[in-house]
Amino acid sequence: MYDEKSMREDKGILTGLLALMLAAGLAAVTAVLYLLVTNEHLFVRIATIVLLTLVAAAVVAMAAALVSVLVLYSGRGNTEAAGRLVIMTLNKMLVPAFAFGKLIGLSRERIQRAYAGINNRVVFAGKQRFKPEDVLVLLPHCIQYSGCKHRITGDIYNCAQCGRCTVADIVKLGRETGVNIKMVPGGTLARKIIKETRPKAVVAVACENDLCSGIRDTGLLPVIGILNERPHGPCRDTGVDVGKVASAVKFFTDGRY
Repeated sequence: MYDEKSMREDKGILTGLLALMLAAGLAAVTAVLYLLVTNEHLFVRIATIVLLTLVAAAVVAMAAALVSVLVLYSGRGNTEAAGRLVIMTLNKMLVPAFAFGKLIGLSRERIQRAYAGINNRVVFAGKQRFKPEDVLVLLPHCIQYSGCKHRITGDIYNCAQCGRCTVADIVKLGRETGVNIKMVPGGTLARKIIKETRPKAVVAVACENDLCSGIRDTGLLPVIGILNERPHGPCRDTGVDVGKVASAVKFFTDGRY
């Protein structure tokens, strides 16, 4: 599902961001230490110690995450544990990561793609297997042909299979594999469906922003994120590589992709 070039890019983006944030954290520690040494007021000293503790904790977390990224992409050691640590750290630091990314010319969307990529790598390292009925495939409603008169958000199998969009191919995949497939108009309903159906694994198709927020919201639930294709711009007549969806489903059910 992932080529070597994409994996190298994700690794470079993540290690670069974490290294930059780590350097900034160390600079902050130095500044706080200077305040602690040069200021004699008790209240200021106490506040400085608290601030120093928080900044030092953040520095340790970023350092651990940086090492974990290297372990994860090296394929050596406990890659699953390393990946989980990276995801937990990034979940708490995505906002500053966006800010640091902007400083070095990285768009929010590119950072989100890297985040989704490392999340997928973590899932692959876990090698968990599930019954087809425990796997949920979530699709955005914009994948349906905009001129279609058939309502399929409630039941994707209402698709007329006219071939004007990729929904027909995904319906075929659902019938062949037995996994659950739902089409949702937004992240709020996606979270509701996950809560109601309680899947053990999810294959999610979405744009960068929805994928990133969705992966964060699902916690420890294994999610393979697949970016949609937008030949006509966002939120209209989008598409997806059905082969990638099939590979993700195969990984969860058969252990191969």
